[in-house]
Amino acid sequence: MSARLTGPHASPGEPEPIAVIDVGSNSLRMMIARPRSDGYLEVIAEPRATVRLARAVDATGGLPTEALDRTLTVLDDFMALAARRGVARVSAVGTAALRDAGNAFDLEAAIRDRWGIELEVLDGETEGRRAALGAIYGLPVEHGLVVDLGGGSLQIARFRDRAIRETWSFPLGTLRLTDRLLPSDPPSDQEIEALRLHVRAELVSAGVPRLARDEVLVGTGGTVRNLAAVSRRGRRYPIVRVHGYTLTSRRLRRVRNRLASLKPAQRRLVPGLNRDRSDIIVAGASGVLAVAEHVRGRSLLVSGQGLREGVARGDGPLPDPPIVRRASVGALARRFASWDDDRARRRTGIVELLLALLDPEAGEGLRETLRYASTLYDIGGSVDAYRRQRAAAEIVLSADLSGFAHDDVARLAALIRIAHRPQTLARVLRPLLGPEDDEALQRAAALLVLADAMELRLPPGAPPQVTLDAGGDLRVLLPGRSSWRPDRIAARLEQVFGRRLLIEDERGKVGVLGGG
Repeated sequence: MSARLTGPHASPGEPEPIAVIDVGSNSLRMMIARPRSDGYLEVIAEPRATVRLARAVDATGGLPTEALDRTLTVLDDFMALAARRGVARVSAVGTAALRDAGNAFDLEAAIRDRWGIELEVLDGETEGRRAALGAIYGLPVEHGLVVDLGGGSLQIARFRDRAIRETWSFPLGTLRLTDRLLPSDPPSDQEIEALRLHVRAELVSAGVPRLARDEVLVGTGGTVRNLAAVSRRGRRYPIVRVHGYTLTSRRLRRVRNRLASLKPAQRRLVPGLNRDRSDIIVAGASGVLAVAEHVRGRSLLVSGQGLREGVARGDGPLPDPPIVRRASVGALARRFASWDDDRARRRTGIVELLLALLDPEAGEGLRETLRYASTLYDIGGSVDAYRRQRAAAEIVLSADLSGFAHDDVARLAALIRIAHRPQTLARVLRPLLGPEDDEALQRAAALLVLADAMELRLPPGAPPQVTLDAGGDLRVLLPGRSSWRPDRIAARLEQVFGRRLLIEDERGKVGVLGGG
């Protein structure tokens, strides 16, 4: 349930921010975001505080006064932040710890009395469905299983065609697995094995299915994201965000074994690990591994989104990944003053025309990447006008793009970068790009740099006039008079397409570039 706040209002034309509070078993979180009409959530702030309500509930059967006071103190801070950010509506949900607390109504009443907000305590099925919808919205996936490991419970949801078909909920959160099955720290091999067998037995008893051939395993929740961060920091890797990161089961096992071998003080210093989770991360990693083993998942596709995003968007049908990607790219572009929508649209139109003439057999994946690169080509000018393409590529690698896996992000950044410098396919991107990407990216980059140069020389409203002549040369007709001789661009076109570039203006032929 939600309530409205009074505070600063959004600028005219800007949607009002909303907030979602998640009273979780391990931590309290709030997401403040501005929902766009195309479904994109522009996140403004995400404060978090560790409260560990599940541990208090397991010890007493309810929420002791100390736990209630601690929770309300955190919520005081959250609500003050929401008011300062001009939030128009606040929704609040509770999960496993509040489901199990005999006096959860005390917290519900306190929140209602202080702020007029109805705290909705979610049952396991609803929590699993909303977390799964939030997780898969921003990933390029159609079918699979979502595992959401929290502090008090484990949710698994099966989805087909991006719609939730079935959910399961288990009292197997990281706090409970730690307290009940890993009494030692570091834990013994026998304790870890007992945890694995316990989780597997619960999954088998509930009938959780194995992955079908066309399905992927998606992971969400703080534990999964923290494990991905530790994995990413332990290798040379070009993308900072964990959303879209692929964590293989083999790498997850190595991370778990490393963390399990360390003493608590040593574990807290592991790069990428949240210190607040250092005492429960081994149980979390072991639980996720047990799920992956049971469903026979060789890897876990990590989502940086989950329950809060699912609550914010509601239970409606999810758009297809290309729609999500288009909305995300548009939202990123609009953040930069150097970006011009009209120029981007014209450049993209020229790119598509050139693609139809010179590379009509290009796959849809490359076509889509080229369209997005054309859209984002100018955003780096807000950071460095003289090295705008390099800056744009770096922005793409660090941006909160939805609907993309990490290899998709790497191709997009590489395309923007090599359009300006064809010899600079950064080695840092190699973990995500294969040898088969090189030729396709060079061909697409040649088209992008030509389209950008043409767009600069076309008056507003003038359509591009590009054809292939009888001899196979690419013929570009420019309005008025021009002294443009793009020798380097012509050399690239001839190298990757085997076509010469013919430039004409109102006087006729200006020159044939490339070839003999």
